[in-house]
Amino acid sequence: MAKAVSWEGEKTTRCVPVCDLMTSLGRTRCPQAAQIVRMKQSLSVHGQLTPVVVVERAKRLELVDGFKRRTAAVAMGWETLSATLRTLDDRGVWVAMLVLNRGPGSLTVLEEGLILREMTLGGSTQAEIAQLMGRHRSWVSRRIGLVERLHPDLVEWVRMGLLPAGTARRLMVLPAGNQVELAAVVSQASLGTEETEILVGLWQKGSDPDVRRYVLAHPREAIAHARPEEPRQPIDPRLSPRGQGLQRGLRILQGVGPRVTQGLRPLPPATDLAILRPELEGLERMFPSLQEAVGSARRSCGSGDSDATSGMPPSGGTSPRDTVSRPRPAGPGST
Repeated sequence: MAKAVSWEGEKTTRCVPVCDLMTSLGRTRCPQAAQIVRMKQSLSVHGQLTPVVVVERAKRLELVDGFKRRTAAVAMGWETLSATLRTLDDRGVWVAMLVLNRGPGSLTVLEEGLILREMTLGGSTQAEIAQLMGRHRSWVSRRIGLVERLHPDLVEWVRMGLLPAGTARRLMVLPAGNQVELAAVVSQASLGTEETEILVGLWQKGSDPDVRRYVLAHPREAIAHARPEEPRQPIDPRLSPRGQGLQRGLRILQGVGPRVTQGLRPLPPATDLAILRPELEGLERMFPSLQEAVGSARRSCGSGDSDATSGMPPSGGTSPRDTVSRPRPAGPGST
């Protein structure tokens, strides 16, 4: 059974020159530019509210908590920061980093994974770490697995702020070698997290090398073609769940149909048509049944009155049977 680490060891608070704060433990942190901007604003308005946390290693002060504060202080030209010196062993340093940043939004899942991996490299088992942190073992294994499935270059890109952590997670489903290739495309095209997810899906589905090359060469065009226009009008709340789904589908068809028609008139080059033949044949087979279903549903709508759904002729009107059996009035000159 693992023994709990007392991370609240002996501590002393004092002012420390910023240049004396070493950041080798910062290899597990992935600060984003927006976070540093917010920290600079906070320091400018409120000053330093809480001391940074340090430990002494080889007569040097290593930063354990306060990396954003240090970065912001350097950018603002501050010479000193208030720091609390704590006595922690090697494992206690990582536990302290996790515990001091337990608040929502303090650490990303990737940062947690990097810290947990350092603990395993130091000899701790996942079961021991889970017990120390008061977490389930799956919490530990999922985060370590995230780091291990990401290409090391992508981990470094996230650490340097070149790639958002959420985007890196979308690339994780790819083979390690392809992660770097698609990450470069994502970065160059300035794709967001949702767009990255669509791009990854297109690349995975495109088993044809030519399709994959097109997706990588024209990412935004490929995404635009893959993502139908969302209906702008709200879904009618009176509809049943099935009816709401049908309304969404009908609106998507209304938006995509004219675009497909425009793309076919005039006809595209023969080389394009040859590539598109499976899709054209599939649509040609599907269209008659779709047209029949839509027409049948439209005819069943009737006039929209309550009489149309009751099976009774409209009030004051005539039924189809009446129009057939009633004699036609005699006109002028008739005999």
